[in-house]
Amino acid sequence: MERGNVAIRFRGEHIQKVDDKCRLSIPAAFRQALEAHGDSRLVLCKSVSGGCIQVYTASDWEAVEDKILAAPPSDQAVRNLRRFQVASSVMAEPDGHGRVLLPTALRAYAGVSASTEVVIASQINWFEVWQKDRWDAEQQRIESALPEWGNDLARLGL
Repeated sequence: MERGNVAIRFRGEHIQKVDDKCRLSIPAAFRQALEAHGDSRLVLCKSVSGGCIQVYTASDWEAVEDKILAAPPSDQAVRNLRRFQVASSVMAEPDGHGRVLLPTALRAYAGVSASTEVVIASQINWFEVWQKDRWDAEQQRIESALPEWGNDLARLGL
């Protein structure tokens, strides 16, 4: 999503520790991208693709919400998405030191607590926060399946 004609792009994998108050420091490069984007507000929520926290810019999350609103609320998958991910969503704005508080429910879902080492993994226009051991296991799973999903990417033109 664009705001002020600047599309947001997050890049890289960053290893950090959650502080003793359960705050996460947003990587400096991500804070710079948010500043260029013109809106530092973030939305944190449960990921539907694994045991991590997804983090969107506020404008990108609103685009996701618009798609959800356009979907039939009577559809069970839509109801599940609303109850699982949308209900877990929390707006946060980094403090003066670039930190956001990770809410209790999201920390529990992602297996994160105070002083936990986490990986902040960019996904281009959003990023994920993984407990480091879970991230390492996910990376091993992905790498072991590379021959299969690599062919799928070729089919998609990627």
